[in-house]
Amino acid sequence: MELQQQLQRLEEIIVLDGLKMPLTRRTVVDEEQLLSQLLAVERSIPDTIRSAENILQNKEDIINRANQYAEELIQSAEQRAAQIADELTIIQQAEMEAQHLRKQVQGEIETMRQRNISEVERVRRQTQQEIEAMRQAAQAECEQIQLEADRYAEQVLRELEDRLGHMTRVIQNGRSHLQSSAS
Repeated sequence: MELQQQLQRLEEIIVLDGLKMPLTRRTVVDEEQLLSQLLAVERSIPDTIRSAENILQNKEDIINRANQYAEELIQSAEQRAAQIADELTIIQQAEMEAQHLRKQVQGEIETMRQRNISEVERVRRQTQQEIEAMRQAAQAECEQIQLEADRYAEQVLRELEDRLGHMTRVIQNGRSHLQSSAS
């Protein structure tokens, strides 16, 4: 900014302070004032150049930092994308493993169900056989008890018949004896 001010002052010395030569395009200026202003311009050029160099350097630094930041963002994004891809792979593997385990458990459950059905059927058949054997044993026992009861009854009736026969003979003999005594 200082250089621009010095250049404006130089322009003022030439245009405003200078004397125009009539009928020419020439202007007469104070040499000492002109040289002094040129010296001031010359001194401000290095400052301006340094300022421009600083700006350029800052520009380069800013661009470098922006590039570095962009590179870091890209690396971070790539790492995050890789992480997400890994997580997706892990999720897919977990889902596949869960599906495999689900099928395995379902297979085991089906096998156990079939075994249980077979075991229930075997126990049912065995129970029916045992019930049938118990029924037959009970029926045989009932028949045996009936047979023994019939024998006992036969024996009791025979003994009763024998006693009655003996009593009948005693009665008949007693009657006969009474009849023969009465005659």
